[in-house]
Amino acid sequence: MSRRVVLYVANSLDGYIAREDGSVDWLFDPYAHGYEFFYEDVDTVVMGRKTYDQALSFEEAPYSSKRAIIFSRTAKPSPYEGLEFTTEAPEAVVRRLKEEDGGMIWLVGGREISELLIANELVDELIVSIHPKILISGIPLVASKECAVDLKLVTYEVFKSGLVQLRYEIIKRAKEVEKTEVKDKAEKPKTKKATKSKAK
Repeated sequence: MSRRVVLYVANSLDGYIAREDGSVDWLFDPYAHGYEFFYEDVDTVVMGRKTYDQALSFEEAPYSSKRAIIFSRTAKPSPYEGLEFTTEAPEAVVRRLKEEDGGMIWLVGGREISELLIANELVDELIVSIHPKILISGIPLVASKECAVDLKLVTYEVFKSGLVQLRYEIIKRAKEVEKTEVKDKAEKPKTKKATKSKAK
């Protein structure tokens, strides 16, 4: 069974994941909003280099308890055990990861990597924590037309802080085509075969 890739991300009410300079100083404490339960189920994390650099400001060894893969245009040695830098195409890496043994894959970001993987139908779920904040400007969750997808709400949770967490299944285009084909087949009128009548 293919491993699931989950984009778990925080969003402002007006749709931004970070300020224009990439800062996320407006975020609430993630541990007060179920982050630790989500993180327990994560086996591997994948992200772009800019997102990784941002994570360095949070802790000394980000995601040290997981396998971490950082997509970067320039390869460099890993500073921590279990952390890998790669120049390989993100979609190729994630396709391979999905077929390997293991648990959930967390797509941390950033936007370019997320858009690429969504466009290639490699993201299965979207968990977005909507903060009661309006930033006016910043980096949007997605901006590419290739990321236009339908979502199916799975669960939601409202916290006292005003944060609302929504969990969606991303409906793959291939699934939609399959459903349409099944529906068309079911609605197609049956025709009786013509039979020759015997002359009396």
